Amino acid sequence: MTGPRLLSLIAAGLAAMCTGLVLLAPSEVAAAHLVIRWTARTSLVLFVLAYVARPACQLLPSPTTKTLLAQRKWLGLGFATSHAFHLAGIIALAAPDFSAFVRSQDPTILVALAAYGVLFAMAITSITAVKKRMASRTWKRLHRFGMHLLWIPFASTYGGALAASPVYAVPVVVLLAAAGMRFLAWRRSKRRVEIG
Repeated sequence: MTGPRLLSLIAAGLAAMCTGLVLLAPSEVAAAHLVIRWTARTSLVLFVLAYVARPACQLLPSPTTKTLLAQRKWLGLGFATSHAFHLAGIIALAAPDFSAFVRSQDPTILVALAAYGVLFAMAITSITAVKKRMASRTWKRLHRFGMHLLWIPFASTYGGALAASPVYAVPVVVLLAAAGMRFLAWRRSKRRVEIG
């Protein structure tokens, strides 16, 4: 499944998952926590797939990595969809007292807010009609900057959770490996420019 159908499948799966979590949860607060937890996981998977699509194709060209690169836009939009559900869970959790919720957060909430702003800007500019109206350089800068900015909240969240449980080492290793792959692909392309 590819293109818009892939995005539709992702969105339908996320909607079904979140509906099931809400229906099975013993309370609204528990439902919000479950939605936040599980959409964080789906967002991580979709983000990493989009994040490594190009470097994977550059470093390990194969039919699989070429397909991954071809579907990067739809995986990225799937990630934005997953994170929209994630945001809905956060809003549901904060709704009883927004001011108290905001006061209870540490300063990293500012990075999270910036990341959401960039994520939705990336999603909007992924629409073909919008992309065509943008300068190519501006579009590339936004998406390159956005991908790296979005990596930070994932790394800080899972890295900070390591003290609570060693199981969080898995997403930390995945994120570091993804960043390493992007760095290696960048180094290779830079060397080719220097040689050429």
